[in-house]
Amino acid sequence: MKRIVGVGMTVLLLVAAAGCRQQKAPDKGETEGIVLTISLPEAEWNGYTEELTKLYRQERPKVEDIRWNLVDRSMYEDLLGVNLVSQNLPDIISVGNQVPLTAWSEHLVPLDLEAEKEGISERIVSWGRVGESLYSLPVLIQGKGIFYNTGLLEENGIRRLPQTRSELLALCGTLQEAEVKPIMNYYKETLLTDTSYLFFLPAIAGGAREDWYALADFLDLTLEYGNRNALTTGVDTARDYFFIEKYAMLNNEGSWMVPAMRRSAPEMEEKTIIGSIPLYEEAERNRLPVEILSLSVTKSSEHQEEAKAFLLWLATSETARDYLERTMGCLTVSGMERGDDKALSPVAVQVKEAILTGQAVIDQSGSLPEELKSGIASVWAKYITGQLDRDAAAETACALWNYEKN
Repeated sequence: MKRIVGVGMTVLLLVAAAGCRQQKAPDKGETEGIVLTISLPEAEWNGYTEELTKLYRQERPKVEDIRWNLVDRSMYEDLLGVNLVSQNLPDIISVGNQVPLTAWSEHLVPLDLEAEKEGISERIVSWGRVGESLYSLPVLIQGKGIFYNTGLLEENGIRRLPQTRSELLALCGTLQEAEVKPIMNYYKETLLTDTSYLFFLPAIAGGAREDWYALADFLDLTLEYGNRNALTTGVDTARDYFFIEKYAMLNNEGSWMVPAMRRSAPEMEEKTIIGSIPLYEEAERNRLPVEILSLSVTKSSEHQEEAKAFLLWLATSETARDYLERTMGCLTVSGMERGDDKALSPVAVQVKEAILTGQAVIDQSGSLPEELKSGIASVWAKYITGQLDRDAAAETACALWNYEKN
């Protein structure tokens, strides 16, 4: 198995891992109902899981409780590594698809589900297979890009999202002249973890030299028109500033933010839309990356069959779909084929439309070897901190990409 845990693991992660540990066996006087544990890279689900648990227990009363550990996505991969090493894996986890799923498969149980029977597209389910075995079941589809405050844009005569790099540059100039702050960045997590989906956008296009230079140009633009303290700004601060309408755009975000927005700033939902990262002058090349949130059951689980049942319920039941869509604002995999979008949030509608019209592309970072991902991420983390210039960063990233391909 490929190395999963980073060398520089911190005490914070070790402490956080305790949240995923299996609970001690109940005393004889206590209820001995089944308790499931689940860990997700979805800190934005805070405030919703109690109701999800209640809904499931109404159908499966022998489950006494579901204990959720919701982790910021920037910490999640390392946290799972700590759980693995300390033999404290939860019953249900999310490890992604392709390369990481293959690496984790020896710690997971096959789900033995028939996609067609459960109403899930085999094309989507296939991402959760290793060989002939299904190890991961898709639940949500999430778009990645830039969030825009359409209210601020329309107040300044802007009624169309930028489709190209030059249009984004012009938009930033227009906003700045109107004394509206253009872009809110949060690069603190990127520097701490050497991870950002932005860094792998060129992989979608093929990883040619021009693609890495296009990424450098975009990062330059975000730093020029963004908040002054971008390198020390965290995600919560960035979102707060966007929610109170201090900035017209929020960079490096995804539709996973919608549940948090519904909880913290519901009035923003009708104003907020998502757009792709416009790296190129050719609009058709600037497609919206999407990722699939998939869940797996671990071999160490003492309740494998019940964990499978819960995972199937979360991914396919009408009850779960209704709550995930209507209450949380998510786009479910099981709801993708439905024609009725009334239950979907505006952002979910956009992501779905982008998929159906061919304007979206599956995020490719899951297909990259871990060594390549960490190497490229390190290059761009050094670039935004000024340790590498534009030419050195682009050429180094290109060399890493081509070396791995050869």
